Parts: sequence; C-alpha cells; structure tokens
Amino acid sequence: MFFSFVSFALTVLFYWLWWQTPLLSQLDYKFYDRIAHSFPSRHSPDSTLVVEIDEKSLEAFGQWPWPRMITSELVNTIADAKPASIVFDIIFSEKDRSSPDTLKGFYRELFGLNVTVQGLPKPLESNDRLLSDAMNRTVSVLPVFADSNNRQTSCFLPNRVNQSSPDFLHTLTNIDSLVCSLPRFQQHAQGSGHIHATADKDGILRRLPLFIRNNDNLVPTLGMAAVGTSNEALIRIYPVSPLIGDMGVEISKYRFTMDKFAEGLLHFYPADQYHRVSAYDLLHGNVDPKRMEGKIVFIGSSALGLDTRHTITDGTMRPGVFVHATLAENILNNDLSVQPDVYKPLAILTSFFTALVLLFWMNRKRYLHVVLLFAAAAVISFVLTYALWEYHIYISIGYFVIPLFSFLFVLGLLMFIIDYRNTKKFIADMQKAAEQKQRLSNALEQSESEREYQKTMLFQQSKLAAMGEMIDNIAHQWRQPLNMLGVIIQDVEYAYHSGKVNEDYLHTMSSESMEQIVFMSQTIEDFRNFVKPDQTNAPFDLNEAVSKSLQLLSGMFESHGIEIDVRYCDVPLEINGSISEFKQVMINLLQNSRDALDERKPALPKIIIRLLTENSNAVLSLQDNGGGIAENIIGRIFEPYFTTKEEGKGSGIGLYMSYAIIRTKMGGNINVANTDGGTLFTISIPLRRHA
Repeated sequence: MFFSFVSFALTVLFYWLWWQTPLLSQLDYKFYDRIAHSFPSRHSPDSTLVVEIDEKSLEAFGQWPWPRMITSELVNTIADAKPASIVFDIIFSEKDRSSPDTLKGFYRELFGLNVTVQGLPKPLESNDRLLSDAMNRTVSVLPVFADSNNRQTSCFLPNRVNQSSPDFLHTLTNIDSLVCSLPRFQQHAQGSGHIHATADKDGILRRLPLFIRNNDNLVPTLGMAAVGTSNEALIRIYPVSPLIGDMGVEISKYRFTMDKFAEGLLHFYPADQYHRVSAYDLLHGNVDPKRMEGKIVFIGSSALGLDTRHTITDGTMRPGVFVHATLAENILNNDLSVQPDVYKPLAILTSFFTALVLLFWMNRKRYLHVVLLFAAAAVISFVLTYALWEYHIYISIGYFVIPLFSFLFVLGLLMFIIDYRNTKKFIADMQKAAEQKQRLSNALEQSESEREYQKTMLFQQSKLAAMGEMIDNIAHQWRQPLNMLGVIIQDVEYAYHSGKVNEDYLHTMSSESMEQIVFMSQTIEDFRNFVKPDQTNAPFDLNEAVSKSLQLLSGMFESHGIEIDVRYCDVPLEINGSISEFKQVMINLLQNSRDALDERKPALPKIIIRLLTENSNAVLSLQDNGGGIAENIIGRIFEPYFTTKEEGKGSGIGLYMSYAIIRTKMGGNINVANTDGGTLFTISIPLRRHA
C-alpha cells in the first residue's frame, strides 16, 4: 500500500513538473512542425500577389524610402490592372521630405527664403497628394503598429470588426498607442490591419495574433483586413465550442476559429508557389497586368536589412510581407488552423491517467499489457491528431506524448536498475547455490559411492550368509559319491584276491570312479560361480538359471526330505541381467521356503516352481506349503534387516537384496502372497526384445 502511494505521488509530481516547465510547449512546437510538414496544404497561394521592393528596385530607384511620386506611380500601375485591393506593408507616418512643397517650407522656415519651382504643374507640387490620389483610385489597406514610445497619437481605424462577446477584449493585451500613416492616407484607406508578428520562444514563427486591442477597438491583422476589405465584408467574432477554438471569426463566406489570445496557426506554402514581382519590373512595364487582376496585391520590402525576416517551420526565412500574404491565403483557402487552449490540460491529464494504468500493470509485471496499452495510446493519439488536423485543429499532441514517453522511459530505467540489482543478486545467489550444489553433489557422489559399496557388501554378506548353507549342501552332495568311491576302492581289493581283475573290470571301475569325481568337480564349479562377484548384465535363459540354482541345492532338499516340483517353460525365457545375481535370488527364496518347511514340519514338505510367459514378461512362481506369513508382517518382509527368525539365525538382508535385484537391476517386479497352507512368491521380468 505504501509503495503504491509513493508511486502515485511521484507520478503526480512528475507530471506537475512537466506542466510547469516551458520545455513542454517548446517540444510540442516540434510535433506541430512535423505534422505541418507531413500534411501540407493541398492549395496554392493564387489569390495574392506580392510586389517586392527588392535589391534590384533599390539599385534602380535609390535607397528607401523612395520619393512618394515613385510609390504613387507604382500604385497607379497596380490600380490600372484592377486588383481586388492593394495592401501596404509600409507605414507612411511622416511627410515626404523630397516633395517640392516640403522643400519650400524647409527653406522658408530655416533660411527665410521663398523658393519657387518654375514650370512645375501644381498637382506635382505634393508627392503625398500624388500618393493619396493614387490610393483613392482603388481599395487600399494600410498597416498600423504599436508605438514603443507610447506617444499619444490618434489613428483613424475603419471599424470593420463586429464582436458579440465583450469579455473577449479582456483576454487581449491592450495597446494604448499605435503608429499609423498620415491622416491624409489613413482616412482614405478602406481598411487597416496591424503588422505584429512574434516568433515562439524557439525563434520560429508559427502563429499570428489575428487581433490586437487598442482601447475598446479590435484591430485585425493586415492579411485579415485585406480579405475583409476586398470582400467588402464585416469581420464578425462569435463564441464557439472550446473543442474547436475559443472564438470564431466570419468574413463573408469564410469562417475559422482562434484561441483565447486571438492567435491562429499559419500554413506556409512553398516559396516558389507565391506570385511575386519586382517593383522595378512593374514600373518598367515588364509585368503582365492580368497577373494582378482580381488579386489582393501586397506591397512590401523583401530587400535584406530593410524589413524583418521570420524563420518558419521548414527552416527558411520569409519577409514580413509574405507572412501577411500567407495569412490572407490561409483564410481564403480555409487553411488557417487553431490550437484550442482546452487541449493542453486535457492532453496532459489523459497522459497522466494513462501513465497511472501503465504504472499499475508495470508493478504487477504485466509487461505485455504495458506494451499493448502504450502502443494503443500512441496509435489512438496520432490517429486523433491527424483526424482533427483535417479540420484545422491542432490538439497539442505533444502534451500527451512527451510526458508519457518520458514517464515510460524513466519508469523503464528504474525497472531496469531494479531488475539489474535483482538479477545481480540472483546471479550471486545462483553462484552460491551452484557452489552449494557442487558441494552437495560431491557429498552425494561420495554418499552414492558409499551406498554402492554398502550394497555390494550386502550382496557379499548375503552370499556369505548363504555359503554356510552351500557348504552343507556340498557336504550332502559329496557324501554319496564319496561313499561310492569307497565302495569301488574296497571292491578293487576283493576283486584282486578273487582273481576278477581284468581289463573290463578296470575299465568299469575307472568309468564309475570318474563319473563320481566329475560330479564332485561340477559341484565345486557351481559353488565357485555362485560366490564369484560377477554383476555383468547379459542375456540369459531363465529356465537355465532356475535349473542351475536347484542343482546347487539338490543335496540340501534331499537331506531335508523336501520335494521339488518344477515345470519349465516350453520356450526359452531370455531376459537381461546378471545370472549370478538371479541365482542368488532363487537361492534366497528356496532357503526361505526350506526354513518355513522345517519350522512348520508339514507331512509332505513340497516346493512348486512354475515358469511361463505373460504379456511380454517372463513369470516365475515359487510356492511352498510351509504355513504362510503372518498378515501383520507380510508387507515388511522386503525391508532391510527385517527377519522373523531368532537372533543369530537370520540377517534380514536376503529378501531385501532379492527385491533390490529384481526391481532395480532387472526392471521387474517381485510380490508375495499367502495361499492355502503356504507362501507364494511371484517374479515378473520383461523378456529381452530382439532387434
């Protein structure tokens, strides 16, 4: 709970810092630049033409400002082409000092001289009158600008703005004093517009203030005034939904929105698409008048150092006159965009709540959910940005994406550091575990070796325990052949005295003696094979192994009067394993049955052995009539050192070793059960599969 609260608090702090830093708005500018570059306007600036006062014009007519008789000639030439309007990006705030009437006044006031110009027509005595008359021939729009000296001057401003929301005025900074043209120009102009253009904090010009406030008057920007004047329309301001802007503007049939600071986002067109002519070419008749017919003609300077140049989103620089021409084209082409103020807090709040969900999934290590949510948020935000961009609305996507990307980066970095530390600790723990495992492995190997040694010793102990029985068996089996040899030897002496010793007699005696000696030798060989520690696995026939085991104990069974009833399988029962170990199993089971028969002493002691095949297994059953095993201990007879015999008469390892050999080494099963009057052992071993 505490960790969740701290995570939430840090996320809130992270987003609050983003909201406070000016870096966020500057980064958002870059998103706007990329979108504007990726989705340019489909229109071209065909409604305007810019007459440039360029370097070629200055070289021909001298430095600026020119005598206004030249400017008036320029205006008359344009007016002859019947443009929609002429828009000046030039303020005529002072009298023309090169005008003849101005020169006469200068000499009269300074030197007391009455200077006259002989032969000069009266209309040419005032250059300002020439220009004023030229302006009266056409629809003209003049600029105004904020007076930095705050001089109390009065400018005549044609009232072409009709705004229905007085509160809108209070959101704009008031400009008390304006610089404008002389009254003789200003009063005859059909429109006025301000020429303020301020770059964003990164030095890029993206937007224009569409209105400035001069006391209780709204002054439109020069380009907007040009459109309104050319269409002889009022500029109407009205409230709109905050989702599409803070205020709406209507000029004749053209509508667009702006933010609460009365700003609109410009769409600049490629520089080579603007219609432009040099003032020099125009005055020398090198321009087709039809190029200006019906267009809004802007007059302004493009000469380096003569006018302010603005860096735009593509990195190029545009003179101020082209900025105002661009605004007019944006209005006419419906290309002017807006950045509604509501989208900034809305975008960062959406980003914040998305970050909380990402943090929730990250804490629960649902990394796939994090990736999918982040990808979905990014895709939806960019799709929504593009969709609204088509309606000329920029939704401040940077305020959503930048904090979210940086949050995820910081979160990922923290998770990486935490995972790195955990991984480092895990590796250290794994190394310790590996070392401990190695120590345990060494101990286990040693223990395994000891267990193998103990198991081997158990086998040997089991065999040694049986050796006494085997020696007794050998004694039983040797008794008869020894008696036979004694009889033969005694018969030799009798035959010699009786004169019966001849070649046939000697041959018969020799054959009978060798038969007894071979039997005794085979008994010794069988005993040697039994006690030899041979555990090599190899295929052998179960029938043969049982036969040899019975042969080893035949003397014992005869001496104890036990009948052996054995029935071998008709086919070889070939299995894999050690024949020596299996013979030990048989001897252990046979001796166990003998002990039971000796203890219970049935009238006809008997052991029944059957060998057969069943489901790809060789099956051996061994049954006696020794009375069986008590039910409360029958389940324990295969446990090591468990015996029901008196102390000193049983080791308790015979049946345990038999169980281990059949189950572990030969992959079979050995079971015990009581039958009527006795015990039944059943051994099942898989038959050897032939390739």
